[in-house]
Amino acid sequence: MTHIWLVMVAVFATSLAQALLKKSSLYDVSTAYWMFFMGVSAVAYGLSFILYSRILQYFPLNKIYPAMTVGQIILVTIYGVWIGEFIGLRHSIGLVFGLISIYLILS
Repeated sequence: MTHIWLVMVAVFATSLAQALLKKSSLYDVSTAYWMFFMGVSAVAYGLSFILYSRILQYFPLNKIYPAMTVGQIILVTIYGVWIGEFIGLRHSIGLVFGLISIYLILS
């Protein structure tokens, strides 16, 4: 797995964990559905954490952390839109600034 693929899978795993946490919030605590979504979310976070430890072998922390964070924000926002959450103008502008900041940090 190339280094960039590690980053992409880790960003996806963290974003998936966030989406699953959102899904778990629809159920009462300790129900089977809640436990399922919480459990799968924990596995996704665990995978992300393991991959992140490997990613840090190849990239400087001060560059990869902001890049991965903005990637997660973008994926979580896309999921939010998909499930019907509202994205306003300020939020959209913030995403654009996030992309610009990553370009500046990584260049």
